[in-house]
Amino acid sequence: MTYSRNGNNVEKKVLDIILDHTRIVHDGSKALDDLLDCCKTTGREDFNKTFEKLEQLEAKANGLKKSAVKEIADAGPSLLFRQDLTRISKNIDQVIDLAQGAAFFLKQIDSEWIPPENISTNLQQLSRRMIASTKALIDLVRALYQKLDSVIEISEKIEVLENKADVNYRAIIIELSRLDAPKGTTMMLRETVDRIENLIDAVRDSSSNIRIYAMSR
Repeated sequence: MTYSRNGNNVEKKVLDIILDHTRIVHDGSKALDDLLDCCKTTGREDFNKTFEKLEQLEAKANGLKKSAVKEIADAGPSLLFRQDLTRISKNIDQVIDLAQGAAFFLKQIDSEWIPPENISTNLQQLSRRMIASTKALIDLVRALYQKLDSVIEISEKIEVLENKADVNYRAIIIELSRLDAPKGTTMMLRETVDRIENLIDAVRDSSSNIRIYAMSR
């Protein structure tokens, strides 16, 4: 990719920050996946450790978002596509915010309750697609340093993952409507699943904005 002359090449610096930001977001999705695995057995020790790890990752991600936005603001009009870069940075940060939200509601579920196999299986598939989508988002940001064809190819892959995740999400919602569980469990699980679905949607939105930015270069 060819960068515009904008002082100290702020555009490249912002993209480097966004890449680091996306790596942290991917680590956050893996932490959420670990939390879902913890729910297959009773107890909270491992869950609580991973929950704290996710909170730390969210704080790091928020710091990187602020760094990117500050670089963009300080560059002012000399930085082309500053609105696109700001939007991309905020989109990506929303992904880990949703992961933290999903974890919060998951934590409210009784630690002695284990989801039935039909729900657990679809949750696992949904979670794996979540991880695949955030990994693809890293590849997509990297592709900005390469060529437009790679950006288009990876963004299409993310759309496919999002469509497959929708299938798992709908299956879980149907099963939740039939679930016989302790008071509040169904609602907390629904809140968790909704946020995972929204997380994958946020990855797709980030991908779309990255693709638009790349095609505008």
